[in-house]
Amino acid sequence: MNLSRYTRTAALAAALSALLGTGVLAAPATAHPAGPAAPSPGSDHGQPEVRRLIVGYKPGTAQARSDAAVRKSIEAQPQAAGEQAVRFERRLATGAVLLDLKEPVAPGDLHKITSRLTADKDVAYAQPDATVYPMAAPDDPLYPLQWDLYEERGGMNVPDAWPLSTGKGVQVAVIDSGYATHSDLDANIVDGYDFVSDPKSARDGDGRDDNYHDPGTWRLEGYCPAPFDHAVPSSWHGTHVAGTIAAQTNNGKGVASTAYDAKVQPVRALGACGGTEADIGEALIWASGGSVPDVPDNPAPSKVVNMSLGYKAPCSPFFQDSINAAARRGVTVVVSAGNDNANASDYAPGNCTNVITVAASNRNAERAQYSNYGSRIDITAPGGKGGGIGGPDDIGSTYNQGKTDPGRETYGYLYGTSMAAPHISALAALLLQRNPNLTPAQIEQAITTTARPMPSCGSNCGAGLADAAKAVRSVRP
Repeated sequence: MNLSRYTRTAALAAALSALLGTGVLAAPATAHPAGPAAPSPGSDHGQPEVRRLIVGYKPGTAQARSDAAVRKSIEAQPQAAGEQAVRFERRLATGAVLLDLKEPVAPGDLHKITSRLTADKDVAYAQPDATVYPMAAPDDPLYPLQWDLYEERGGMNVPDAWPLSTGKGVQVAVIDSGYATHSDLDANIVDGYDFVSDPKSARDGDGRDDNYHDPGTWRLEGYCPAPFDHAVPSSWHGTHVAGTIAAQTNNGKGVASTAYDAKVQPVRALGACGGTEADIGEALIWASGGSVPDVPDNPAPSKVVNMSLGYKAPCSPFFQDSINAAARRGVTVVVSAGNDNANASDYAPGNCTNVITVAASNRNAERAQYSNYGSRIDITAPGGKGGGIGGPDDIGSTYNQGKTDPGRETYGYLYGTSMAAPHISALAALLLQRNPNLTPAQIEQAITTTARPMPSCGSNCGAGLADAAKAVRSVRP
């Protein structure tokens, strides 16, 4: 598998040199507009003082029918010295009434007032008229540069999906290069497995084992057979993909992610010399809950599998059998289309059946110049501009500074259909939280039938650009 062709990061070493000493990418001062507004007071910092109460009365009571009866019952209630007074304001559409407080009250001090009101046998409930805010932007400092999540034109409308789903309770397996420990992602990582069977490619001193961490995929010239015989630094590809799916969000650091309450299971199948069909296929079987000879069964199978990998070839019988086995277990398999600006029908495993094949778009909601295309594409998602050193027109996510072995954690911009696919895997997680009984076919249908058209791409971009909010709203809980 030619991993480098699925994550084109021209002059990666030069891109890494743009990192700040703090380990966070430098952002251009004026090149890109900021994202949505900063968090509103109350959105993540508790409720402000309460100024009004909503009181419901039991059906058939005088207060349920008459405003005058409400006023009379309030005036008749005993009130201790110093207790807050209430005043009838208006009847609400449900039949409940809105009461004004003489003075604002802190949420924690409401108990005396609501207890006094509910002591009336005719009262069904008394609650604060809570202040509701628009969903505020996450406070992750790099979120304003994550156009792929929120920008109206080229983004995937993810923030509008969050009030309904954040991926909680759903696990996504990432079959990739493994995971380099990152504090902005660790809390959402569950144990995976290493399926790289060739010790030389694995770079960890052995073959398959339970260590799913990425030791680095760097190689010197001639280390691997052609076409992997050229020198490259470590890619940290799997860590970047995982961060797009489920980096911790609204934690005051780094980046946000699409399904930030989902879990990621790293399944290592790509090493310094790429990966083999046998390793990748068995990794898929294991991740989806099947048994693999001489490997302990997966104690926590995933419901979604992301495979940002591929090569130019027909879909092999082995790949198709592995994918079919996952599909029979109700697992959604998402695959990147490839980065050769060519027909996706010629690239496996995106040309297999029972997968969601994902093309990449740029910030202008156009097919990215590198992305594969054609009738085999099911959906398009943000993958970045491409064409040079990774930058804010590409996809920002969790990363590592090490050129060879793992170094200090950081954040990096990459581009490719490898970056587009995890947006769709994360969207599948959002849908599965909304309705855990969805089948892979129903998930694909929800994603494709709610996509935004891409007129400049026509039928070459599948159903169009995925819209997370519309897809999530289309699913019944």
